[in-house]
Amino acid sequence: MSRLWYDHPASEWEEALPIGNGRIGAMVYGGTDRERLQVNEESIWLGGPVNRHNPDAKENLPKIRQLLRDGRIPEAEHLMETALSACPEGMHPYQTLGDVQFFFDGIEGGRERKSGKLRDMILCEGTKHYERCLDLETAICRTEFAVGDSIYEREIFASHPADCLVMRFRTRGKGKVNFLAKLRRESWFDGTCKVGENGIRLYGNLGRGGYEFAMELRAVSTGGRILTQGECLKAEGAEEVVLWFTADSTYHYSIPEKDRYAEAYLKAGRELPVGLDEELTGSARTEFLYQMAMQALLAEKMDQRLKAAMLLSYDTLKAEHVADHKSLYDRFVFEVEGAERYENLPTDLRLERLRKGKQEHAEQTEDVGLMKLLYDYGRYLTIAASREGGLPTTLQGLWNCEFFPAWDSKYTININTEMNYWHVENCNLSECHIPLFELLKKVQKNGRYTAREMYGCRGFVAHHNTDIHGDTAPQDTWYPGTYWVMGAAWLCTHLWMHYRYTKNLVFLREAFPVMAEAALFFVDYLEEKDGYLVTNPSVSPENTYILPNGQKGCCCIGATMDNQILRDLFKGCLGAWKELGEQVPEACEIPEAGDIKELMGTIRKMYDRLPPNRIGSDGRLMEWMEEYEETEPGHRHISHLYGLYPAGEITADGTPELAEACRKTLEYRLSHGGGHTGWSRAWITNHYVSLWNAEAAYDNIRKMLEVSTYPNLLDKHPPFQIDGNFGICAAMNGMLVQSNEERILLLPALPAAWKTGAVRGMHLIGNLELSMSWKDGRITGAVFTAYSDVDTVVKYKETEKRLQLKEGEIKDIMQY
Repeated sequence: MSRLWYDHPASEWEEALPIGNGRIGAMVYGGTDRERLQVNEESIWLGGPVNRHNPDAKENLPKIRQLLRDGRIPEAEHLMETALSACPEGMHPYQTLGDVQFFFDGIEGGRERKSGKLRDMILCEGTKHYERCLDLETAICRTEFAVGDSIYEREIFASHPADCLVMRFRTRGKGKVNFLAKLRRESWFDGTCKVGENGIRLYGNLGRGGYEFAMELRAVSTGGRILTQGECLKAEGAEEVVLWFTADSTYHYSIPEKDRYAEAYLKAGRELPVGLDEELTGSARTEFLYQMAMQALLAEKMDQRLKAAMLLSYDTLKAEHVADHKSLYDRFVFEVEGAERYENLPTDLRLERLRKGKQEHAEQTEDVGLMKLLYDYGRYLTIAASREGGLPTTLQGLWNCEFFPAWDSKYTININTEMNYWHVENCNLSECHIPLFELLKKVQKNGRYTAREMYGCRGFVAHHNTDIHGDTAPQDTWYPGTYWVMGAAWLCTHLWMHYRYTKNLVFLREAFPVMAEAALFFVDYLEEKDGYLVTNPSVSPENTYILPNGQKGCCCIGATMDNQILRDLFKGCLGAWKELGEQVPEACEIPEAGDIKELMGTIRKMYDRLPPNRIGSDGRLMEWMEEYEETEPGHRHISHLYGLYPAGEITADGTPELAEACRKTLEYRLSHGGGHTGWSRAWITNHYVSLWNAEAAYDNIRKMLEVSTYPNLLDKHPPFQIDGNFGICAAMNGMLVQSNEERILLLPALPAAWKTGAVRGMHLIGNLELSMSWKDGRITGAVFTAYSDVDTVVKYKETEKRLQLKEGEIKDIMQY
């Protein structure tokens, strides 16, 4: 059984349990006499789209480039700060939607509510048999406890089919369900209202140019009664209460639909609220009436959704939810011997036990089951936060409790967003990758303007952040991160990744022009240096170096990571071109690209002129073209190892000298305190997996649990970021199987602690599915199912076997 469970309520956000349906999410605290659901809706971003392009960028770009060529780094950086930064410099944040708060009466031992606020989530006096759990297999969160002669049961799930949160509160024994419920968003909303006698709504606007939003809660009881008073929803004397919560914003509706609705709304003679009819005139009056129309639209949409859900019984809604979740979750199974050993311990105590073992150097504290749970949690979080038709996962996934969170909880595309999706194809969750590609369409559209207006280039470009609108202008005025032009290029490598796993030519026909247009930007942007084509200006994401005069430098020419990403992108473009063959012409609509065949020829020539990976005098892989000393030797970013992972251009047996240089790079970083953030530890683990160093990979997974994991198993940067949860999931995939077009490696980095186990349903490059078992470190069976024609080599240790399958064929070729 894969579940997180605790014997006490959450006292802080990092102890609460996440649920989500891809669009609406909640963190469940599991209180006794009070309960808090911190809720999110994917489109709750402050403000609207803004043209932030710096009008002086194009004019000053040649000056900046020359300063960098001349080695006048500080002067170049000072000019970039004013001429290449955006205006304004920052994007808007992803925000919490708010809270659903419950205050329960009639629970023996419950405390009085004096302030009406939720504070310490502690157990009521006399509480017995408390348990709070999240079942990853059903995606249902439960809280159960006893007080006196009564047992209180609360169950909540986020239904994708019904598009709402569904809750059931019930009692067994003498106790009844009595509560007062409120919707809260501090002061960041416009109003609240009743919805009949069994519902409440909160609504507002996300700032000038931003979307209208609303959330609504309704309830029906068995026994007792439901009523509304003021802005509160109350249950009195009920045996059972079922509740439905939904939220929405005008982001989800097209401009024509909104305009048609507003026109009809205004024609109906709607009036302004009392007190505003004389104050608002002209455009302000029109804007306010339009906002009223949009709130009416949201109210209508939510009413339709909730009524449809309320027509179904709770058990039916629950069954549909579980079936939907399992249709994704059950595709893949990872088993390891001994995983069940400590399931009777609460999850936070298992973490504490592991940490105590670290302090005491006690080997008996190993917990392979906690690693398996962390892996299953990564798959669960993906399904909960990234569903087809929605937005991709942000820095915090779907879950964010702040109005101004760390790094705005945006899409940080110099590692974090990409890491969120490294695991999805292997985990047989290909459709969960789609939201990233839908966002990329916005990036493509906006990035064309950025490329033209700021750099005078064709194609499209993005920097190290984007947002719900696909903003592509530089973010911040921070030398180590702002002036990096590889964001769109890296995102486009995921298009090729998705095709390599699915072999979906329909998808590739749409993806190829996007990849080619991202490459087109670099046809114009790259310049020659020492016979190579290089980026200028550039940075190695977020890292800095020491100049010969002792000053700190950030910006550079031709950072190693840039060259690796470009090889990855160009290789994908050429691979897609080859795969599509005669279908290419109908797939290509690339503005200003000219003849597509000529463009591919140019890209092929440019590929050969990119600077190669270089090894420094100390044996490490060089991060910059010059052999600089890092300002921070233990830096969290290991950008120049992109070629090792995720690109795979450096391999343990194919490029052994470069692989050794990567190993020395990792050892150097770790010896200076590297891996101190959760996502960095996850990336390091993937690097060791790619080097086939099983025990180092295992040790880093353990360190992630010991140091970089919160009690609810969410990744600790700190603060919380979800990327590490997904990155470590990708690493565990690679420990078991690694694949490319030429070969499949079985158990390439299997640690001794996982000596016996199995996987079922692992998705491989080539549109293959693998189910494999092993005992005492040796494979006992490997069954391949082909969903496309396959011709590859399967390697296990020193043995290689040819695998040729036709679509639909199943074969067990490995019995060692």
